[in-house]
Amino acid sequence: MRKRTAGVPTYTVPEAAALLSLSQEYVYRLIHADAFPALQLRRGAGQGRYVVPAKAVEQLLDFAAKAGNCVDVAEWVDAWRATSAGGAA
Repeated sequence: MRKRTAGVPTYTVPEAAALLSLSQEYVYRLIHADAFPALQLRRGAGQGRYVVPAKAVEQLLDFAAKAGNCVDVAEWVDAWRATSAGGAA
């Protein structure tokens, strides 16, 4: 979270995975399934890189802490998209 307090608006997938106590592979699977917010940075049709909006990780963790029960991330993403400007962070 030091990056975020320093003003960096994104996490790498490994950083987001560590903050959420998940494997990197699982976070990539969520991203590819359109079940977790991310930015895909690439040029043309080649391979690219993904970054995760720091706000998304923070809001997910805050939401889960306040909910007091199990949170389905896919449902949260739908609600997050509805309240975010154009679905982006």
